[in-house]
Amino acid sequence: MDKLKSLIFLHKATVILAIVLILVAVGGVYAFGRFTSKSEGPLEEVDISFDAEGPYAALFPRRDGNALVLNLKRTGSYDGISYELAYTSKADETVVAGSKISDDEDNKNSLDTIDRGVVGNIDTKEKKGEYEQEILFGSCSKNVCKYDKGVENGTLTLHIKKGNKAYRMITQWHLQKPDVALGRLTSGDEHLVYEVEGDRQVLSNIGFTIINDLTGVPKLPSAKIVLGKVYSLNVPIAKQLPAGLISLELAENPSAGAKLYRYNGSKSEWQELSTKIEGSKLSAKADGAGIFAVLVSK
Repeated sequence: MDKLKSLIFLHKATVILAIVLILVAVGGVYAFGRFTSKSEGPLEEVDISFDAEGPYAALFPRRDGNALVLNLKRTGSYDGISYELAYTSKADETVVAGSKISDDEDNKNSLDTIDRGVVGNIDTKEKKGEYEQEILFGSCSKNVCKYDKGVENGTLTLHIKKGNKAYRMITQWHLQKPDVALGRLTSGDEHLVYEVEGDRQVLSNIGFTIINDLTGVPKLPSAKIVLGKVYSLNVPIAKQLPAGLISLELAENPSAGAKLYRYNGSKSEWQELSTKIEGSKLSAKADGAGIFAVLVSK
């Protein structure tokens, strides 16, 4: 009988010990999870100003100037992409109902500017190498659109995730009417200037142009690297920009071998331009819109 009692007591003690060990293990796993989640925290974004082999966004104006088309390139390896478009506009708006355009009478005489912004996400489930999305300067509801007026300058911020890493890329853009600008098209920082050769009617037919600096570039020619900023100059789809004089100013004087290049999207190739160098400014004749950069040998 004593042996039986001892056996039962020992069995109970073993069961209790096992339960205690299980509780300790579960508590340890929970505590470890809490600790690691706190230590990891939210991903910290790394700012990337330029990566020749990284993603980039070329912007195209819509024909009426009330929207732009965001064309993201080299995005196939990324898990998540979001964007923020920031700009200023006049306080009044253009109201479009069907084909009728009118001014908002309440703000018709206002000259104040207002900070505007548009945020959005790109669906990356299909892992495409390129995405395109139209972004309105305003909003639409029930076939009635209110467009912001006087939009000229702004920034585009890209938030990109790849695994457990996050990156942020910021580009500046400048929207213009070529006829109003008298054919002188400039980047937001005014370091790139494209002077169009053409009369005012030709310029008016173009509608709008947009210039933005790029965070990456199409594949470069062999043994070449980028010197300074890269700019994309575009017109509405199906429109063409006449030939003109391009000038690009660098932060410092380039080497004698530096050349202006234009990337022709329709031919998918870089074209070397006959370049003139004066101090930190390079100039050349160009046959139209495209991506412009100063390239030097490695």
